[in-house]
Amino acid sequence: MFRKMRLLDYKVTDSITRIQCRFLDKLMVYSTYAGTGALIWWLIFAVPFVISQTYRYTGITMIVALGVNYLLGEVIIKKTVGRGRPSNLIDEDEMKINKPKDNSFPSGHTASSFCAFTVTLWNCPVYFWLPALVIACLISFSRLYLRVHYLSDVIGGILLGLTDGSLICLIFNNLIFV
Repeated sequence: MFRKMRLLDYKVTDSITRIQCRFLDKLMVYSTYAGTGALIWWLIFAVPFVISQTYRYTGITMIVALGVNYLLGEVIIKKTVGRGRPSNLIDEDEMKINKPKDNSFPSGHTASSFCAFTVTLWNCPVYFWLPALVIACLISFSRLYLRVHYLSDVIGGILLGLTDGSLICLIFNNLIFV
């Protein structure tokens, strides 16, 4: 099974290199930078939600969910798995961004994006969660496009983000903010 997954990872990485163009290069670099440190989620969702009377609890939920997501993904899972990145196999001059120095699995950009999306899905109307989903997908794809993650890293990030976001929402919506 792992062999098949690895082959699929390599095939997807190779296929994505064939669609590269200047427009996508710029869009993907901006998208990946927006997801770095969950920056976009802090700036356009978490902080404005906390400031808003209507969505304050959603903002607090998102902050806690992003914190839990970071601890599980970046501190525990990434260090435990220790998987190398596809960018380790690429020359520096072929990269469109600086090569990340940490491990690959799971994608932290993807995990935080889908964690934030999940919190909006649970707590907000469609006009909040639909743009959050589009942004999360764009950031996740940028990690594949820029060859800093394999498909399985991104899938792992999606699953981690959906799980963390849902669990924190269940806890907060049913136990804390009752």
